[in-house]
Amino acid sequence: MKKISTLVLVLMAAATSSAQIPIWFSSHNHPQYPTSEYIIGIGTGGGATGAESAKKAALADIVSQLRVQVQSEVRSVTQNFSVNDDEQIYSDFKRQSRTVVSDEITGADVIETVVDEASSTTYALVVLNRDKYSQGLRSELESGWKQASDLRTAAKEFAAKGKLNEAIQSTNQIKQVITPLFAKQVLHNAAARAPFSFPSMFNPAALQTDIRTFLSQIKLEKKSGDNQKGKIGEKFPQPFTVAVTVNDVPCSGVTVMFLLDEKNKLGEGLTDEKGAATFATSVRSGNRMKAKVSIVSIGREFDENLNQSSVTFSWTAQLSDKAFSILTNSKNKKVADNISSKLSTAVSQIGYKVVTMSNNSIIVELSTSGLNKIDGMAGTLYTLTLEATMNLKDNTSNSIGGSIQFSAKGVGKSEDEAMEKAASALKIDQKELSELLQK
Repeated sequence: MKKISTLVLVLMAAATSSAQIPIWFSSHNHPQYPTSEYIIGIGTGGGATGAESAKKAALADIVSQLRVQVQSEVRSVTQNFSVNDDEQIYSDFKRQSRTVVSDEITGADVIETVVDEASSTTYALVVLNRDKYSQGLRSELESGWKQASDLRTAAKEFAAKGKLNEAIQSTNQIKQVITPLFAKQVLHNAAARAPFSFPSMFNPAALQTDIRTFLSQIKLEKKSGDNQKGKIGEKFPQPFTVAVTVNDVPCSGVTVMFLLDEKNKLGEGLTDEKGAATFATSVRSGNRMKAKVSIVSIGREFDENLNQSSVTFSWTAQLSDKAFSILTNSKNKKVADNISSKLSTAVSQIGYKVVTMSNNSIIVELSTSGLNKIDGMAGTLYTLTLEATMNLKDNTSNSIGGSIQFSAKGVGKSEDEAMEKAASALKIDQKELSELLQK
């Protein structure tokens, strides 16, 4: 009989102990707060600050659940909204989505705390009302998408009036507006009972289509400067002028870039109120120059669209009457001869004569830097950088009109051999040299 009583007491003590742990803590569920309407967080804490610790743990539980759901929503937006069609938007969206869930959740309520006296453990139940929490986010989303819609309307109106820069600027502003909206949207959908329906017309692919549509409406027309003749180094008789229109409306304030042989930038001009951009330059070797609109605020992926509206100017370049003598200062004759030969060829290709004596000289000063010795299995090797400074000298006034510098690295079994290898590797930029010789 005594044994039976002892067993009953033990069972009663165990039941009493178990009763101190709330059912909602074990089940992570509460009948009065269905998960369809609430996010439930549970936590525990011990000691004198057990209640506060339990509350913080329960809030952290809610944050953790939101972050898991946010990652799922990120994948959904990436797949369905084409944010990865724009590298910058995609990068910003991923970065902002990682921090969109704040550790400080507002609007969560502590519903119940239970203290287990035997273990000095406090259990806390905190709930977050999905509708209340997402209501503020929904308001921000509606306001943001309205702003984006207004900007898109403005962009189309600017394009219709020939205001290309303003149209592009408005479209770029749309990107700045919608990027944080994507992050807020994934948080809203992670918490809300029903997802927010975003306007699909604002996906990055659609915005890129908008920009391409604007660019397709650009038209460049040559006004003056085509098919001219002139001697190398002298000014062209006429400046190169183009007219830029968008939707047949003169487009002002647009930058037009002028490229030699369609790749090397010579200069640029800004369109006036009549849409005209002018560029004056000197005759040089080559016979083609491209004029194209330049918009730095859009990505390089739109280069082909800009090229479609470009125009090409042609000219006939005649040899210049101007001649240059070349002097290369170096103790190493092989190096001096190599540099002089390269420079002579480059000067001739530009369209000038190279003579022994002239009122105009190119004086080449050579120097080395970064000399290193490397001891290895194959013996000692020397590495260095050869620097060639080319000075334009007017022998009549004995003055220097300008200079340019080129450099190359060389490796050899001696310092002289390393210099010779560097001289062989040295390349002269004809565009820079041409600009020097025109001074």
